[in-house]
Amino acid sequence: MKHIRRLTPLLILALAVGTTSAQESTKRDGNWWRSQTRSMQANYMVGFFDGMELGHEFSYWSFVNDKKAGDALKRVSNSYDEYLAKYFKNVTNGQIVDGLDSFYADFRNRSISVNNAAWLVVNQISGTPKEQIEAMIENWRRNSAK
Repeated sequence: MKHIRRLTPLLILALAVGTTSAQESTKRDGNWWRSQTRSMQANYMVGFFDGMELGHEFSYWSFVNDKKAGDALKRVSNSYDEYLAKYFKNVTNGQIVDGLDSFYADFRNRSISVNNAAWLVVNQISGTPKEQIEAMIENWRRNSAK
């Protein structure tokens, strides 16, 4: 019984450390990104693009059988198409991976989630003015620190 009492605090500590490590490893931010191999980063971006397509479909599936939703459905689809053309036309997985590597090289950006950082990267690629990019980055830094 004495051995169990002595081991209990150690087991609790081990579980707490294990839980913290598991939680940190699932947070998709700059620290996570930098821990991935180039191959894993490229695979992540493939999933990112597939997720964009699925998200697009989710945004209108509930409207498909709604006769009154025709205009809303068209607006949702047009918005997706507009943003896709503006920010992702002729952009490759490799460009975004390179952009994320560069973005996360700045330690101040590491708490920003990968999906939000990808938004900032494609804005840079599309030619958003530098001052606007810097303001966006500052906002994401503040929001991700909360």
